[in-house]
Amino acid sequence: MKLVATGKLKPGMLVAQNVYTLDDQLVVTKGTVLDDKSIRSLNNHSIFNVFIDDETSLKPVKPSSGGFIPQVSFSERLRASQEFEKFKASIEKNASRLKNTFNQIVNEDKPIDIEEITGPVYTLMFEAGTGFGVFDMLNNLHDYSDEIYMHSINVSLISNLIAGWMKYTPDEIKIATAAGLLHDIGKVKLPENLINSTKPRTEKDKQLMRTHVIQGYELLKNMDIDEHIKNAVVMHHERFDGSGYPFHIRGEQIDEYARIVAVADIYDDLTSKRLTRGPICAFDVIEMFEKEGLQKFDTSVVMTFMSHISNSFIANKVRLSDGQEGDIIFINPDRLSRPMVKCGDNFIDLATHPRLKIVEVI
Repeated sequence: MKLVATGKLKPGMLVAQNVYTLDDQLVVTKGTVLDDKSIRSLNNHSIFNVFIDDETSLKPVKPSSGGFIPQVSFSERLRASQEFEKFKASIEKNASRLKNTFNQIVNEDKPIDIEEITGPVYTLMFEAGTGFGVFDMLNNLHDYSDEIYMHSINVSLISNLIAGWMKYTPDEIKIATAAGLLHDIGKVKLPENLINSTKPRTEKDKQLMRTHVIQGYELLKNMDIDEHIKNAVVMHHERFDGSGYPFHIRGEQIDEYARIVAVADIYDDLTSKRLTRGPICAFDVIEMFEKEGLQKFDTSVVMTFMSHISNSFIANKVRLSDGQEGDIIFINPDRLSRPMVKCGDNFIDLATHPRLKIVEVI
């Protein structure tokens, strides 16, 4: 994948990432093979650079109304790319570093340097290219059961993106990034056999796990860091309807940064592999947000997140509950969990087919 100036684009080039205007209008979807019309559209929307797939072995098949569709799915191309391998190696390396940092904070009372701990997260953002590039990477990194360090980096990345989409200032985005990174630091204080158990947790285990928010706050309360970060650590499991923990506070009582981390945390946790289960399909998680998200989460946060994350799946290949496979070509703005899928020559609008659903992004 390489960044190409719009003036140097040529018909036949393969778009590697969705292209958006500054106000988030989708111009060209990833997986599109450019033609003269799509290049003119990019110029008309004042798009200056586009990420292009530099893999030359891919061959297009017959064009459809949406342009050429590559024979190999977007996810397959991404996982085979050097960019993905580099991102994967970087996030694994940074997870190992974060483990050392957390242990130093816990065991050596090491002070926290926010610039130092968030630096690697911003490097990962740069390597991914764009916000949607980050989700492309994370959507293909589900074969991990690391419940602390890899998860913390993922939540930090997602929190960074949500804050950016909500038009936070750069300094505020950094606070959200740090809050996501440190939100589960209290788990380091819990027994390792509890964290790494392959058995379903008992009610007693669950109660012990819930203490991580208090333990994390105790670790950070005297640190010279922003209070929002400390609040996010202790409040990221609170819910707007009062059903969360540890204090059962609700609504505006919950710190605004904790509200961001809460959405990032639950999305990454559910869509990632765990020792006791496989990853849950992202569209099942989006559907959960649609059904109960407006009661349990900050409306502005969850709606901002859902609209952006749903669009990140355009052009991805998916498997439906009846076994059919196809490409997502349109996101229904009123039913984000039920997009339109092109299966062969058939267009299936899942919003009008309640018995069908996406079971896997492939």
